[in-house]
Amino acid sequence: MKKYIYLFFAVFMIVFNVQGQDEDPLYTRAGFKLGLNYSNLTGDIDNADARTRIHLGAVIEFPISQRFYIQTEVLYSAQGFTIDENGEENKISLNYLSLPVLTKFYFTPKFSFETGPRLSTLASSSRSIGDEDTEDEFFEAFNDVDFSWMIGAGYKAESGMFFQLNYGLGLSNVSNIDGINNTNSLLQLSIGYLFKTKNNRRQEPISQ
Repeated sequence: MKKYIYLFFAVFMIVFNVQGQDEDPLYTRAGFKLGLNYSNLTGDIDNADARTRIHLGAVIEFPISQRFYIQTEVLYSAQGFTIDENGEENKISLNYLSLPVLTKFYFTPKFSFETGPRLSTLASSSRSIGDEDTEDEFFEAFNDVDFSWMIGAGYKAESGMFFQLNYGLGLSNVSNIDGINNTNSLLQLSIGYLFKTKNNRRQEPISQ
């Protein structure tokens, strides 16, 4: 009986080692991203129009399994909106330092569905009125912290280049004025690159 037990464990270890050799290892990869923001406010505000601005920053992608990854980001995110006041275009700038944490599910080797929270702190706020482009700060009109939920999709090539399209649904009131409730609405289109680690090998296709 003992011989069969020893034989069973010997076969198990051989199979385990073979499978471990056949599976491509997973690596944490760091990189950068940049892109366009299409941002606006929703809620009590009337006649607000979206602004197209930029975002950029660093990203790190942590593997959980062949299909699941966690991507953390540190971004400078220029947002805001425009509103007409007495026939003049009033451009509101809301500039955030953001920390998104996205869970990524790769349903194919290159395409992913991603979602997760995003915590932002307001770095600066200003407005420029009309064609004069003179800015005056009114930081106290907006809350220091913004919380939103991101949802979207991504594509990652074997080279490490990736593309993302995400929508951020604001969940917290950005207005610091009593009786007014406004939330951020954000559409992001990004391009980025994840650098390969020293031992990074080509990832095998995910078996269906």
